Amino acid sequence: MYQLGRVLPLYLNNRFHVRNTAKVRKLTSHLFFCLSVFWLASTVNVAVASSATVISLSQEQASVWLTPEHIQYLVQNEDSVGDRILGGDESLPWLSPHKPSINLGKFKKPVWVRFEVKNESNHLIERTLEIQWVHLAKLNMYQLNKDGDVLAQYKAGLTYDPHEHYQHSDKILFPIRLDANQTSHILLKIETSFIVFLPMQIIPENLREKEEFLKYVVYSVAFGILLAMALYNGSLFVFTRDSTYFYYSIYVLAIILYSLGVSGIGVRFVWPESYWLRMNGYALSVYLSFLCAAIYVLKFLEIKSYGGWVYYTTLGIIGVWCVIIADLIVGPYLRSITELISLITCLLALFISIYLWFKGNISARYFTIAWSFLIFSTVVMILMLEGVIAQSFLTQYGQMSGFVMEVLMLSFAMAERINRERETREKAQADALHLQVVIGKEREDKLAAQENLLSMQQQINSTLEQRVKQRTLELERTLSSLESANKELAKLSTTDPLTKVHNRRYFDDALQKEIQRSQRTGQPLALVLVDIDHFKQFNDCYGHLVGDDCLKLVASVIKNQVTRSSDIVARYGGEEFAIIFVGATEEQGMELAESVRSAIANLRFICRGERIPVSASFGVVGKVATIDCTPDTYIEAADKALYQAKRLGRNCCISSAYSSQQS
Repeated sequence: MYQLGRVLPLYLNNRFHVRNTAKVRKLTSHLFFCLSVFWLASTVNVAVASSATVISLSQEQASVWLTPEHIQYLVQNEDSVGDRILGGDESLPWLSPHKPSINLGKFKKPVWVRFEVKNESNHLIERTLEIQWVHLAKLNMYQLNKDGDVLAQYKAGLTYDPHEHYQHSDKILFPIRLDANQTSHILLKIETSFIVFLPMQIIPENLREKEEFLKYVVYSVAFGILLAMALYNGSLFVFTRDSTYFYYSIYVLAIILYSLGVSGIGVRFVWPESYWLRMNGYALSVYLSFLCAAIYVLKFLEIKSYGGWVYYTTLGIIGVWCVIIADLIVGPYLRSITELISLITCLLALFISIYLWFKGNISARYFTIAWSFLIFSTVVMILMLEGVIAQSFLTQYGQMSGFVMEVLMLSFAMAERINRERETREKAQADALHLQVVIGKEREDKLAAQENLLSMQQQINSTLEQRVKQRTLELERTLSSLESANKELAKLSTTDPLTKVHNRRYFDDALQKEIQRSQRTGQPLALVLVDIDHFKQFNDCYGHLVGDDCLKLVASVIKNQVTRSSDIVARYGGEEFAIIFVGATEEQGMELAESVRSAIANLRFICRGERIPVSASFGVVGKVATIDCTPDTYIEAADKALYQAKRLGRNCCISSAYSSQQS
């Protein structure tokens, strides 16, 4: 491949008379050399028989990333091998991969992966096994004790309905429960037509939710930028009828579709109910991205005007990806060669853009730079997928950053083309003015021609003014869309992610505003603090996941009881909730609190086949806010009443007036 990079520039010079052959030769030689190194590195998969490192867990650990030193794998060449594995047969030829990341390659038969975890503490540990690559057809997980008995079994993968998974997520999740000083073997049985790529970590659930939130923030920002560029250039197409903007918008939408597919967000939110899309959505998004990119290149670089091999090569690329997409729908039969075709497509697109750059195509210069951003980030991701480099924040989000940089650079390129067209029009206008001066010096018989030129100038100015107005209107619409998106993000930032009620920050702001309103209008304001009784013991007995379910159920009951749109329900912290009753006295607040308390006490919360009693204590304060009232005084009064309710035996409602009398 490196020699090919040295020969191609000479061929172009002899065949097409390309200038600066030395520069082209140097650039393409380095490019093909790097790609040849990548190709050789990605095809090497060394595996030897060796023992795996035991994964030690403790309560203080945040998370543990699994490396090739932790795991062993075995290809199930016969059906009986699966029974022997589950039976603990140690005579089987287990292998250990030697790559920076866990990439075992492609297999037509099931692959078994095993690793060992040990609880180093004297307490129960509950963790989540997170596999960040979701494009696996079937994956069965078995947790065995040291005697080989199966303690837990779960299944996941694209073949199964999302509701059959342990958790419906954009990742594959399995629970791991270890008693004090317990050692367990984890077995994974994988079946897939894609690569067996297993970026795995053992992580606490709360930390996993934080990482998931960060991922959605990154993708939301990226999708926002991409969608804004697609809508903006789509509107340019509507007003200018320049099809380049249309193909650009379609290409950006294809990038968004690809990002949804590769990240697993599409499987979780967009097409979870479609079996065909679960199995083929990722591949379809990849193929559509290449197809739309080829069509956009054909139009943006004006390849048709060059004709010859450039034009027919581009048409061939478009035709090949159309065939592959059709094959995916009816087959697929060509999936095994699509990776090679993808690599060839990237190389040809880059080579064509470099060729047109040196032919004087200004747009090709911008496209080469933009495409290089994407190729670099994609190569980094593929190196990670192939196990050449380890997974990191850069490899996880690098390609998305490359897409954003490419889209922005291409947008700059089209803006530059608009600027060139504007300069051309200005030059034409300047020529017309010069011609007008010359005509002015002619004889009277040439005045008619001068008037025609003035009319043409006015028409050009009118067209320019209309274009400016159109661009201004488009900008205002884009800003309006961004403002709506910001409002939606603000709404999400004020909602508690677990219980779906308002969070503490929203409650603090709302209480401050309602106290000020009560001070202005003289209307009473009631505040109720709710504390679920014995919740710590509840968590200790049944676990935090059941505790989370209880919190969500109690929050739902409170929301159902508080029906007025002006009232506010918020999660105050931990197992505590707060209710703001606008325009309610303390007596009315007590009535409403009693109805909520009764509804919670009547809950039928079932866990593991038995009903768990749930109750809550309430502290109520209601009055007209005076000038010296603050949120702290309201909260303090309600908190004292809540404390009195707990002291009197819990599962009751106490008002601040009663609490003051007892004090």
